[in-house]
Amino acid sequence: MNSVPPPAFEIAASPGESWTLPGRAYTDPAIFDQERKAIHFRSWHYAGSTLELAKPGSYLTARILDQAVIIVRGKDQSIRGFYNVCQHRAHELLTGRGQVGVITCPYHAWSYGTDGRFRGGRGTADMPQARSGGFDLKSVRVEILADRFVFFNLDPQAMALSDQAAGLAEELRREVPQFDQLVPDSATLTTELRANWKVLVDNFLECYHCHNAHPAFADMLDMKTYRVDSRPYWMSQKSRLAKADNRAYPVAPGAACTEGLFWWLWPTTTFNVLPGSAELTVFNFLPLDTDRSVQTLQRFALPGSTPDAARDRYGNGELTDEDVALCESVQRGLHSQGYGAGRFVYDPAGGETSEAAVHQFHRLVAQALAQA
Repeated sequence: MNSVPPPAFEIAASPGESWTLPGRAYTDPAIFDQERKAIHFRSWHYAGSTLELAKPGSYLTARILDQAVIIVRGKDQSIRGFYNVCQHRAHELLTGRGQVGVITCPYHAWSYGTDGRFRGGRGTADMPQARSGGFDLKSVRVEILADRFVFFNLDPQAMALSDQAAGLAEELRREVPQFDQLVPDSATLTTELRANWKVLVDNFLECYHCHNAHPAFADMLDMKTYRVDSRPYWMSQKSRLAKADNRAYPVAPGAACTEGLFWWLWPTTTFNVLPGSAELTVFNFLPLDTDRSVQTLQRFALPGSTPDAARDRYGNGELTDEDVALCESVQRGLHSQGYGAGRFVYDPAGGETSEAAVHQFHRLVAQALAQA
């Protein structure tokens, strides 16, 4: 086998024979610019829950890089997506989440229906574009996963989410305790990291680092049962609870969930279940620039339930702090002249040391950039 990595972005079919993406894939602004259109503007990104869009006029906003979108339930009960920009002078229309009867621009008060159609503006009555639909909002594709999760895609020709995530909805329903009863928390936590978005995904997709970097996590879960399953566009990691009394947080007897369950969906979304009461969190790993990303978290739990304070302190405290430190150190190291590319550790059985899911992620990145 060669002792030096092959040319950039040649990811071998077998993880045991492959080099990783080179360091410059994480640090070169030109590659980051390629990713904007080749990956982020052609992919499905998580925006929120259908339960936040319960009534006509309820809306949420989302963003991928510099592209902002509105997702709104219309009077006909359809959920639609639009670019969040007024067709007059480009002012953003809505912020956050909320309820509207008519979408009205804060700048010059041009207005739009929840179906995106132009409603009017002072001085526009005789303009032909106003009568022909030329001022209607520009549409963005929206699809729903598992009747709960709202995704948007800027590419009208992209693969359908239902095809990309084939089998994922069924697995979530089958394996997440009380899935159909979980509702979203109104709060969304946001953490900015000084690391490329791909570093965050790399770190999520393997537990090879867990014994060393997350000792409490490795004490809570039975690492001998840890399994990594890599699919074309989504991956899972699962492990049984080792002991209720562990170094991370205590798990109550008879807890609804006695496993750690983690799913990733290309390119930026993860679904996470930690042992304990019924709860699921959705993370987004979103790019800001070459060396900065933002991690967002939305929690789903049973209506009226009280969050497990010990689990929250661990998951959003110690565990997150450990991962932030890891990712930021890796990002600094990727700039080093002493690093070119790495290798994947491969376990054919898909055990805790397996980096097969990271390998598949690198293949998807390389393929997307090659087709740009």
